[in-house]
Order: sequence, then C-alpha cells, then structure tokens
Amino acid sequence: MIAAVVLAAGLSRRMGQDKLLLPLNGQTVFTYSVDLVADLSFDQRVLVTNTPEIKDYAQRHGCEVVPSPDAALGMGHSVAAGAQAVGQRMEAGEGSLNADQPFLTAELVHTLCKTCLDTDKITVPRIDGRPSSPCVFPKRFLPELMTLTGDQGGKRVYRQYPEQTVFVDWTEERTLVDLDDPETYQRYR
Repeated sequence: MIAAVVLAAGLSRRMGQDKLLLPLNGQTVFTYSVDLVADLSFDQRVLVTNTPEIKDYAQRHGCEVVPSPDAALGMGHSVAAGAQAVGQRMEAGEGSLNADQPFLTAELVHTLCKTCLDTDKITVPRIDGRPSSPCVFPKRFLPELMTLTGDQGGKRVYRQYPEQTVFVDWTEERTLVDLDDPETYQRYR
C-alpha cells in the first residue's frame, strides 16, 4: 500500500503568519489534511512539522511526527525528512500531501493512489492543464525524495521523469486550492 506524508513545516512567507494555524470553517487549516489522512487506509502516516500544536494534534490522530530542521531552506528539505521517516518500511509508494490544501477530498486522494498502484508511475493531479499536488510516487523514487533540498519538492522528481509520470485531470478547482496568501485565504474562508 501507500504511505502518506503530510508536509506541515513551511514558513508561510507569502501569508505573513503561520497559515496552518489559521481558522477555517470551525477548524484550523492543518487539521483538514491530518483528519483526511487519518480516515484513509494508508500503511503509514507521517507528518513533517516544527510546530508543537500541529505535532500534538497529528500524534493524537495516528501520525508519526518528524521535524524538518532545515525547513527554512525550502520545501525539498521537508519532503526529504518525510521520505526518510517512511524509509524502506513503505510497501508500494508514498503520497505527499500539503497541509495548506484543506479542501482535498478522499475521492481525489484515493484516485491518485489507485492510479499510481495501477500504472506504477508518479501520479500528479492536474487542473486546467496545470500540475498540482498531492503527488504519489512509486517506491523506486524514494531515494530521490530522500535527497531533495532547496525550494522544489516532488515537482523536481516528476519533471526529471516525464515518461514515468501520469497526470490525473481534475475538474473541481477548489479541491486543489493552496492557501498560500491572504487573498486566497479570505476568498475561501
């Protein structure tokens, strides 16, 4: 099966405050992704964060929590920390979810995981021709994920292997929204 890695260690530079701790429809932004992962049948659930509140919540909901000491240097460091935590215990692949995508659905995540298992390819959602996240990687890409650094996460890997990547076109734009800046947060709040 697939292991889930929730990335929740970013610095929220564009938001100007920790976006994952903002309120959203009676919850906190990060809780949506943790709850989603807890409700789905993943082999492993890992959350990468440096925030005590997020760590406590994730542990109470069945996630192994790992820090990303170099998160300030870019998303790649957090992706690597999650991949290293998943390690070789993973059976088939890893799904990397961003904690700032509170509208992800079980249907989309299930579709991405099933497509990855069926095709044995990196699986990336796409909206209006634009790739998005979350991405699901077959196990053979784990060594590359474990060594990522800098500002690019899984995108760097799937761009290197276009012949090993399949896109899943998705029509519901809200599902893939990242709450990256105040304008987007206000629009969806």
